[in-house]
Amino acid sequence: RSFKLSYYNEYKSYLSLVSSCHLLISSSSFMGVLNQVEPRGKVVTNPLASVEDNYDAVDKNEGKDGEVEEVDDGRERWGSELEFILSTIGSVVGLGNLWRFPIKVKEYGGAVFLIPYFTMLLIEGIPLFLVEMFIGQKFRAGCIGGFYKIHKALSGIGFATWMIAFYTNLYYNAIVMYTIYYFFASLSKTLPWAKDCPEGDTIPQACCNDSVKSQYYWYYEVTRITGSINDAGTFNWELTLSLLAAWVTCFLCMLKGIKTSGKVVYVTAVFPFVALIGLFIMSMTLDGASEGVKYFFVPSYKMSFLTDEQKAAIDADNPWKNLYNPYCWLEAASQIFYSLSLGFGSCIAFASYNDPKTNFYKHALGVSVVNSASSMFAGITIFAILGYSAKQNSASIGDLSTGTGLAFISVSEAIAKIPAPQLWSALFFLMLFMLGIDSQFAGVEGMMTALDDTTLIPKRLHRTALIGGFCGISFLIGLPFGMQNGEYLVTLFDNFSANFPLMLVAFFEVISISWVYGINRFCTEFQQMTGYYPNIIWRMLWLVITPLSLLAILIYTLVDQLTNPIKYDAFVGCNLTNSSDVTWTESENYPVWAWIFAFFLMFSSFLFIPVCAVITYLPKWLGPSYEIKLPLVAEYEESKMGGGKEGDIEMKGAVSA
Repeated sequence: RSFKLSYYNEYKSYLSLVSSCHLLISSSSFMGVLNQVEPRGKVVTNPLASVEDNYDAVDKNEGKDGEVEEVDDGRERWGSELEFILSTIGSVVGLGNLWRFPIKVKEYGGAVFLIPYFTMLLIEGIPLFLVEMFIGQKFRAGCIGGFYKIHKALSGIGFATWMIAFYTNLYYNAIVMYTIYYFFASLSKTLPWAKDCPEGDTIPQACCNDSVKSQYYWYYEVTRITGSINDAGTFNWELTLSLLAAWVTCFLCMLKGIKTSGKVVYVTAVFPFVALIGLFIMSMTLDGASEGVKYFFVPSYKMSFLTDEQKAAIDADNPWKNLYNPYCWLEAASQIFYSLSLGFGSCIAFASYNDPKTNFYKHALGVSVVNSASSMFAGITIFAILGYSAKQNSASIGDLSTGTGLAFISVSEAIAKIPAPQLWSALFFLMLFMLGIDSQFAGVEGMMTALDDTTLIPKRLHRTALIGGFCGISFLIGLPFGMQNGEYLVTLFDNFSANFPLMLVAFFEVISISWVYGINRFCTEFQQMTGYYPNIIWRMLWLVITPLSLLAILIYTLVDQLTNPIKYDAFVGCNLTNSSDVTWTESENYPVWAWIFAFFLMFSSFLFIPVCAVITYLPKWLGPSYEIKLPLVAEYEESKMGGGKEGDIEMKGAVSA
């Protein structure tokens, strides 16, 4: 027994020596050992294990017991978890909630639109939101680098995402341009759209009554719109300067990356909610507000003040038919994508600055609830105001201005008739501005983060210069929005630049995670980061339901688009159809050049996906001489190491209970 005890003590000393050597070997700083402080950001590997096991540990950022440890890759970090949450909320709660959501509800039958909206939220929005959060936090890269690390052949998804974000940012800032114009107009002694129209024979007096002054102001004073998308007209310098101000503001917010924007969001993400609460309280006091709220929640609701003829027209229109309209489901899905910033790269970028141990699962669910609650709260507020406007004009909400003019015509008209209109108008458009600019610099941050993963931009170029150059170029490309036909171009971009391409990118996103990366591996690493292993419902959504729903909408929409092409509303001036009905626009077919441009917007981004996949497999199909290096940092680093990823995609999507 004494011999065994002596041997045991010697064995303990040996283990202690091995443990000490292990600690010294695995530490990146000898001083860290002396101070008994584990060096920050290093993955502890086992020197007695195989090289392959150590590489796996580094690749998975795993420590003992499956825990995720920090990796010091020189990447910026959020100053606090609150900054990440507020930045994400600021990114997802934007113009899509207060401007685009009410437009789509109004266009597709009021409350009927809420059915596809919440359906798309549950089967597409939240599952994809979790996927993008995972990609950013796991791979600590933007959209381009993130998908490359899943598989080289999938890097085209990142490039497609970048292009969609670029197109969207161009026209999104055009909406911000209008909010800036209206904000400064609100500071005048009398609201410009509340003034009497100028006298003259060219404008019928009926076009200048109280109910359409805001329309006159929008068409004749703000946009000075031409009668066709073919007629560009001249530059509207007031709008052009407003567009410049929007891009300058975006640049200043992004001056030092998340160090700047992380602080700005304390104002831009919080103030709109305070302003919205104030507008909500004000709207509830308006005559007809309850009628507007009922229209928002009750399908086929007929307002009490409408005539029998108007009620019969609502019955004949049958809003329920929109549930059979593929565009209704496409718009519901794209609205979810807009409001959650899915497919734009910003969610991936923001998550890439997280600590690897951040529980993004609870944050993603919380932000999704805040986002949809904000949309509903904003919808109640806007429709209460529209109810007031409808009662004042003895018209149905469905007959009021829609599209871009919903906020700038219908809402501004109602605000002009309430007490202290300048205050409420300035508050409303300042809120729209902050919502828009918050989403805007989130989109730019996503694009800049993605560019960091490429070799397209010299690393010696300072980030401030890069952001300044990008904002300047974007402003120059967006100058046509300041022309007299600029509103037509905004509508063209809104219809074609993101809707269809977003669905395509989302489809490949969920396929890349579930079937290429592997659902089991994804769920295991999901648990390591969040402490929660996705149940069978989540796995079935990622594997089957979400991709199939996206594919169904894509096919149905494409077929319908070929048979029933979208039209645009051309300005025809004040048209008096009868003593009480005034129309300003008529539906027209897009010209050939507009359709060519529309297809360019739709497919120029998507083409990156098959092109990058073909480039990946060219050496396997045709030989090594056909190898083409992608302009990616990871590609360059792999070539220096003399290694690379295999070209074959391994399908790992088996479901495990």
